Amino acid sequence: MMLTTLASMAKPAPIDALIFGDRLPASETAAWTDGLFMMITWFSVFFFVLLMGLMLWFMFKYRRRPGVAPEPSPHHNTLLEIFWTVVPSSSMLVMFVLGFQGYAAKVVTADNALELRITGMKWSWIATYPNGGQSNETQPLSYNKETLDGVEVVTQGREYPIFYLPENTDVKLRMQSTDVIHSFWIPEFRTKRDVIPNRYTGFGIKTPKLTKYDSYIYRDKETGEETEMLGRDMWIFCAEYCGDEHSRMAATLRIVPQEIYEQKMAEWGVQLSPIETGEKIYNQICMSCHAIDGTKLVGPPWNSATLDGHEFGYGYDVTLEDGSTHPRDANYYRESILDPNAKIVAGYAPAMASYQGQLSDEQIDGLIAYIQSLSDRGPAPAEGEETEAGTDQAEEAAGSES
Repeated sequence: MMLTTLASMAKPAPIDALIFGDRLPASETAAWTDGLFMMITWFSVFFFVLLMGLMLWFMFKYRRRPGVAPEPSPHHNTLLEIFWTVVPSSSMLVMFVLGFQGYAAKVVTADNALELRITGMKWSWIATYPNGGQSNETQPLSYNKETLDGVEVVTQGREYPIFYLPENTDVKLRMQSTDVIHSFWIPEFRTKRDVIPNRYTGFGIKTPKLTKYDSYIYRDKETGEETEMLGRDMWIFCAEYCGDEHSRMAATLRIVPQEIYEQKMAEWGVQLSPIETGEKIYNQICMSCHAIDGTKLVGPPWNSATLDGHEFGYGYDVTLEDGSTHPRDANYYRESILDPNAKIVAGYAPAMASYQGQLSDEQIDGLIAYIQSLSDRGPAPAEGEETEAGTDQAEEAAGSES
């Protein structure tokens, strides 16, 4: 009852837009948090105005006047001291109890809650579903399509992963980090939680029930066609500074009808080819540092490109920090994934963490196959063909074609 009462205090009002912007609460527990926040705010405003008003009145009433002796100040008043101790303490106790109830509602989840495993790493999020599937969908931060001199030009911003959840469902988030401390934050749920290496943390949410006013734009990446769909998008941020690309460590949580969610689970449970596996992993953990369009980010680009006088891409020689060169073959990329500081590329800082123990051989093979497919010197393996870690895939592909 108390949860519902406080939640009702947070129904959208003009002041909500000023305080919370357009990120209105997405669940009853989020509305509870807003209600408690507003209760504490108005409590503080009331006593601030009261105390400041009394102070100004006393300053005026007991101001020093010429020829008037100052009145003696009392040194002790038991009733007054009990009053100004008990009333504030009782108020603080009420706030604590209400706050703890809201906290408990978020950390204690339903027995049948859907468990979503969240992995944080520099500088991206990965969501793993109960069937083992992982989202391979992304969307750009910005998208613009226009016609210039009769030519259609599309410009778009950085890509971010999309995680799907069904509407009106209890969800338990189980989270861990592979490197440093991150903080998983969904503003609409008014909850964030640290994501820590070598231990699990988490909290529970209940996704909102969709209404006819909830919609998002689905864009087909092949045709560019846009379709308005029933659903609701929310941003996921990292709220703990975690390095150079911290501000770009984001994702989208998409709430959709149950049938759409089940369709996505069926798609993501299908076995992928090595190239598709590599592309999926790239979208999840690599795109924040490595470009595939020739631009310079924290790490070297993966496609065939020339930057600062150096050639990049599978099959090209890499110039290292010490001035030596080394061929970019499968062995080089495998070593760079498992021991990234072994060979530092000239012009780049050693900012990459090791993925030793985090990626399987199959996943590493997939990454190498995907990198190979981006180069004009590295023909990719045939669709569905397996590659062996630690071998030169360029030679294998060439041999299979001859």
